[in-house]
Amino acid sequence: MDLAPGRRARLLVALALVVLVALAARSGAEVITLTEETFSDKIKEKDTVCKNLGTLWEDLGKVMEGADEIEIGQVDCGVSKPVCSKVDIHSYPTFKVFYEGEEVAKYKGPRNVESLKNFVSDEAEKAGEAKLQDINA
Repeated sequence: MDLAPGRRARLLVALALVVLVALAARSGAEVITLTEETFSDKIKEKDTVCKNLGTLWEDLGKVMEGADEIEIGQVDCGVSKPVCSKVDIHSYPTFKVFYEGEEVAKYKGPRNVESLKNFVSDEAEKAGEAKLQDINA
């Protein structure tokens, strides 16, 4: 894809938001910043699409505090292209749920804290139930 320099620069700083559902128990959910080595990187404030999300990610992290085993993460696809390629992120922002390193759902609903919280909680519960069924089988 051949893009004009300005468009390419905007794409390079675009953010793909990723929801990670982890197994390790945590004292509370928080917004975590990851690197290519650990899966993602920081948001770039120059991207208008992601900037328009405002504090959505931080607000979601606060609301999810106390929800054991759930982490909220983000990846900058301009910096961590291999990560975005690995998890099939090609448009921004993208909201996904991962459980034990596997994608279990992609969010396409309203971009508000309550909707995202419900989605993440529901998907985490489904993934946990599926894991228990596998163990008991």
